Amino acid sequence: MIWLSLVLIWVLGLGVIRFFFPAPAKCLLHNALVISLGAGVGIGIASSLYFLCLATFGPKVAIIAAVEGVALAAAVVLAAVAKRRKTLLDWAPGPPSPWYLRAAFGVTLLTALAMFIFYALTKPHGEWDAWSIWNLRARFLFRAGDFWKDAFSSQLAWSHPGYPLLLPGVIALCWTLARNESTLAPAAIALLFTFGMASSLIATVGILRGKTQALIAGTVLLGGVGLVVNGANQYADVPLGYFILATLALVCLQERHPEDLRFTVLAGLTAGFAAWTKNEGLLFLVAVVAARGWAIGRYGNRSALLPQLLRMAAGFVAPLALVGFFKLRFAASDDLLSKRPGQIVENVANIGRWITVLEAYVKAPFRMGNFIIPIILVLALYWYLVRFKVEERDRPGLATILGTLAITLAGEFAIYLAFPGDVAWQLNTSLERLLLQLWPAGLLAFFLAANAPQLAGISKAAAKSKPVKRTQKPARRTAEAR
Repeated sequence: MIWLSLVLIWVLGLGVIRFFFPAPAKCLLHNALVISLGAGVGIGIASSLYFLCLATFGPKVAIIAAVEGVALAAAVVLAAVAKRRKTLLDWAPGPPSPWYLRAAFGVTLLTALAMFIFYALTKPHGEWDAWSIWNLRARFLFRAGDFWKDAFSSQLAWSHPGYPLLLPGVIALCWTLARNESTLAPAAIALLFTFGMASSLIATVGILRGKTQALIAGTVLLGGVGLVVNGANQYADVPLGYFILATLALVCLQERHPEDLRFTVLAGLTAGFAAWTKNEGLLFLVAVVAARGWAIGRYGNRSALLPQLLRMAAGFVAPLALVGFFKLRFAASDDLLSKRPGQIVENVANIGRWITVLEAYVKAPFRMGNFIIPIILVLALYWYLVRFKVEERDRPGLATILGTLAITLAGEFAIYLAFPGDVAWQLNTSLERLLLQLWPAGLLAFFLAANAPQLAGISKAAAKSKPVKRTQKPARRTAEAR
């Protein structure tokens, strides 16, 4: 029943995404992106409806099942009646990728999947944050009956009761529908987010830059042990990274289809679900709106600024309202806001904290992902070999990604400075995971800007195809002359 619940939640998301972007079955890349986004959107909608049912009617299984069932039926109907539109997403033009690149990606994918399964079986309850925050909250929602609100008691301050409920909500929903508190639910949800993130990155880079760049991007992302392990550990940083990537990928696709503002509406929805996942998602939501406004004003069509911002707001208004309702009505006070202003001012004025945070920000990129060779050096070498060339139509999207990442990193920097406590311990236990949230979006920006490499397999295929075309045209002219 756990698997059936997850499949139905996925179908819910697929119906909504397919309503936005219907496509025939033969459009494989288009449908791959729809399937990847459907998993996260379905989880976001199902989790939101579950919490609203709890808040309105209490833990009544029949009502929860009925509401989720109506939402599922509505999504299926929307998908069925959706009319095909002109917007179809396919591989960017370019030569075929060489066999060894496809083989490298396949080996990386299988290794990452095996590693995920191994860690999930070894630690079925996940690591510290999983069982002390997310799964703990899910167990309160599932077990406590009419006392489910005790999950947000200030007596559990060590478990951060003010954190949003996307993950606990969907886990508790699966347990409720299946009537079984199985560790399979959080592990399977983590699997969907981890590999759905990779699929979204590959599909987006493939649409924007071609198959070769997409395979390289997917290999780099899944080749990082840190991403796979944190996903298997059931940390919320991977789901948050999924929604950050989905939002910025949709913004970039919007630039390729400026007349089709459905991309922006859906980007607003995924940004709202980022805020419903973790507190850092609220910072991301502010950052992406600010960066998008600046990017369009600086590089894009300024007449499109207001329509796009309004449609983005239409997408995130419901999830953001849900976050506000939860924070004001149920959640305990926030960790940072609960501190005295004098403490915050004293920390910001402490030069030692500045040096500690700056040092950590410089060192963290070299340790990110737990690669054998620091991935930042590998990407620097890749840039040196291929260099960057950004098409004019992609500049607003790329500027949006870079602006969002810069604002988010600056905001996190300020929080480390202001947050009372041992800043060195906080940095050691959280900074790498915070960077992991932004890592997939950073890869999207990198490969959107990078030139496609001239690989051996590609050049041979191009050499074989060119002489055929050149010899045919003179032959036709000679025949006509005679």
